[in-house]
Amino acid sequence: MLQERQKSILHAVIQEYIRTAHPVASKELARDSDWGLSPATIRSELLALDEEGFLEQPHTSAGRVPTDKGYRYFVDHLPADAGLTDSEEELLREAFAIHQADTFIRAFAQRVSKIAGAFVAAGMKREQALYKSGFAAILEEPEFADPERAREFGRLADVLDAEIHRVLPRNRAQGRTWIGAENPWREAQQYAITLVPWEHPRGFRGFISIVSPRRANYPKHQAIINLIRTTYDA
Repeated sequence: MLQERQKSILHAVIQEYIRTAHPVASKELARDSDWGLSPATIRSELLALDEEGFLEQPHTSAGRVPTDKGYRYFVDHLPADAGLTDSEEELLREAFAIHQADTFIRAFAQRVSKIAGAFVAAGMKREQALYKSGFAAILEEPEFADPERAREFGRLADVLDAEIHRVLPRNRAQGRTWIGAENPWREAQQYAITLVPWEHPRGFRGFISIVSPRRANYPKHQAIINLIRTTYDA
């Protein structure tokens, strides 16, 4: 079980890595935090987090990056009120006032993509066609400086077209997030995918998936799931 200090350090490493995409060093944490800890003490805690499998060090002289286990801990311990600003929540709720199914799906996917800074695929249950938004947004992430990653993402988009209906949650509004190796597809091992079904107030049903590198904006993903749940309950 993680100690409170280790939880704070893990949370800080993940937030900083999500923000910068650069491995996080103990000196940065000591400089930017108010813990009152020396770099040596922070290095000791980082080593403990390495040994527990929450962090890893890409190179001997580099800082730390989160593992799938680290991201999973972060997601499972997000505060209930993390995520959307008032204006973002209003933007998404306004989409549910659109009464035509195809127009709603297009507008909702575009808005989720903009807020999450991610690729989004959305569709209706029992219909194969997907509406997609955010190709440009995700390809601007630093992970895609390697052209092979862009080709890999294209293969993942094809897999989503063919197989996403197979993994839809059975219960309404039971969204979930897969991280890295948790994903059901080999092509998705370097990504985080949030998948959540929705039901429009007019009764038509569908789903939305949010796809990012593992360095995803998880608070936004979780907040979108929470908003859809409250829409069910409204």
